[in-house]
Amino acid sequence: MVVRGTLSGVILAMALAAPALALAPEDLQRWAAINAAAPAPAAEAARQAIAAAQADCPADGATLGVISPITAWPRVDAAITDGQLVNAWAVTIQRADCPPPRAFARYILLQETSGALVAQMVHVGRSYVDLDSMAGGVMTRAMRTAGAAAARDIPGCSTERVAYTGALSRIDMIEDKDIGPDRFGLRDSGAWREAWVFGICGRTLTVMMDFEATPEGLKATPAPWASLSR
Repeated sequence: MVVRGTLSGVILAMALAAPALALAPEDLQRWAAINAAAPAPAAEAARQAIAAAQADCPADGATLGVISPITAWPRVDAAITDGQLVNAWAVTIQRADCPPPRAFARYILLQETSGALVAQMVHVGRSYVDLDSMAGGVMTRAMRTAGAAAARDIPGCSTERVAYTGALSRIDMIEDKDIGPDRFGLRDSGAWREAWVFGICGRTLTVMMDFEATPEGLKATPAPWASLSR
């Protein structure tokens, strides 16, 4: 995963965290107190922070979705406890100036102890997967499936070229009618399906990913194959 922006150290630390487990009542109470003291930023403040962040195309004039707290993400929680952050949120936006397949993008908003609000783009598209789970194994499994298909089906796409050229292009939401409730950025119930789209050796490959949120953590099941766009 490419890490962009001025807070790459914080984001990298979040990416290296282990997936969260059961949501304990005492943690839910603590996260509720944090959000009562530091509620979500106003839409205009969020829009300005997002417009200033590095991204693949401009976010000026974007339509913002719901700004949701991600206080329960392990490294966000740790950064708040250590006094590095006040709170953090995630928001998916729709960008009018981007090509339709890349119009949606997911951002995180970080409120620093100085009071500044800083945004970073996490990925193009829509997803419910928390960053810790995404970088802690889900991304590797999806990329492994896409890479194997690329090396098999794309002429001249060697294993070395897969490793050199492979990157997540976007995530598309396929089905979320059975999604469970979001509690400060994590879920412990519900299921949904996403399509993870990779660019490898100049071609596009899509891996269907099924997710199930449980009290023990997020279970990810990639399809055993990847579809290659012709």
